[in-house]
Amino acid sequence: MEDNKGMKNLTEKNLFNPIKEYFEGFGYVCDGEVGDIDLYMEKGDENLAVELKVSLDFKAVQQAALRQKVADTVYIGIYKPKNLYSPSFKDKIYLLKRLGIGLIVVSQKSGMIEVVSEPIVSDISNFKPANSKKRKAISQEFKKRRTKLNIGGVTGTKIISSYREDALLVLDALCELGGEGSSRDVHKLSQIEKSTSIMYENYYSWFENVDKGKYRISEKGYDALEEYENVLKGLKK
Repeated sequence: MEDNKGMKNLTEKNLFNPIKEYFEGFGYVCDGEVGDIDLYMEKGDENLAVELKVSLDFKAVQQAALRQKVADTVYIGIYKPKNLYSPSFKDKIYLLKRLGIGLIVVSQKSGMIEVVSEPIVSDISNFKPANSKKRKAISQEFKKRRTKLNIGGVTGTKIISSYREDALLVLDALCELGGEGSSRDVHKLSQIEKSTSIMYENYYSWFENVDKGKYRISEKGYDALEEYENVLKGLKK
């Protein structure tokens, strides 16, 4: 989950005292290595555990989740990463919020403490409104796809998106016109609403603009007709 580059000389041990002193300031009595817990503390009837890790990785999350079996409140303590405010790291914080695990970061230079996320379980409904546009876009993309030929879990494979499907139908229409034709004829034959903009933008380099409102198939376009022959068969059913 987290890149350890540049953290080779950092140790979990050096996280202990800054975090211990932070909680002692709130009246907790702390000690290390109680059972399997890196930093354990109590205040009255409340107990709290902190899992110390150099960086936030899956093992840290797994161990913190296990600490929830014996502790009322659980944090993960790590060194403050450079990408703390990046979208990728925010995704990790989202996971912690869903699990009810807090996150504390410690500055490598100053030892200053920052509580990035409190250990409170956040219901999924708290996140859905902020992602409503993305949810809608995913649903629309799914419904627009005609072939549904993609295989999940693979990398380095070209995705048959709804845009690629439209571009293939435009390419096929141009092929039926003899490899060259007007944008009007392509639109009429392909029945793709944005056929002209697809040829003009030429995202896949399948088309060449030979004159105003007139296009032809490029060399890559002819290669695509062979590569996506099965996809086109499915699109034209």
